[in-house]
Amino acid sequence: MAKEKEKKLAYMLFVEQRKTAKEISQLVNVSEKTLSNWINAEDGRWKKEQRARNTSPGERVSNIEQIISNLADDRLRKGAELVKAEKELDHQRAAEIRQEISKIDDAVSKWNKTLRDINKESQVPLATYLEIMQTIFQALQAYDPKLFMQTIDFQEKHIHDASLKLSM
Repeated sequence: MAKEKEKKLAYMLFVEQRKTAKEISQLVNVSEKTLSNWINAEDGRWKKEQRARNTSPGERVSNIEQIISNLADDRLRKGAELVKAEKELDHQRAAEIRQEISKIDDAVSKWNKTLRDINKESQVPLATYLEIMQTIFQALQAYDPKLFMQTIDFQEKHIHDASLKLSM
């Protein structure tokens, strides 16, 4: 029988933290063969979940924000080059730099639009969120009624906070 505690830890390290199989096998103290069996079990569910997390809206937003940041750095450098070229009265170089700046500005604009689109499409409607949370809370109540009762205050606060956030 597989070591359930180690398997759960390996799952978290693989899916959530994207560690390599070699790193995980050392951290969890299981062979790479065992780890490979866990990763590939259930039609590769671990890999599918890892891919889904890597392409989640949050991950995509983070990647695009990094791209925009890099473009902004390039834009600042080109701006400094333009000032230098203008001071040196190098009109040809200044014109070339202006074209490069224009391309960077256009790229930033397009990436910002993509960012807005991702944020818009990933917004969960309040009604859907409330329905999902109700299902989770009902499952918790069926699983452990005592724990459910201990979390009533949390549930109310969470629903209130989510309603405020998602209704904006």
